[in-house]
Amino acid sequence: MTATKPWDGFRKQYQGIIKNLLNNVDICNERWVKEGEEGYLVQRDVYIKEIETLKTFIKEQELKLGYYQYQEGNTT
Repeated sequence: MTATKPWDGFRKQYQGIIKNLLNNVDICNERWVKEGEEGYLVQRDVYIKEIETLKTFIKEQELKLGYYQYQEGNTT
């Protein structure tokens, strides 16, 4: 796969959201250790799923918008 546009052209607008979600994961981890409340682990998993979904969306959109092109003979 080769880049055809700046690497952060599309994903730049989502960087703050991803950083915030990662910070929320860290907070849940810290609170779970300090307080032992299982609800923090449940919410942590929700944040992690949101991050995975957002990153998948970004990669799909970058391909659709032409940020990357597959090289012949290479499907990754």
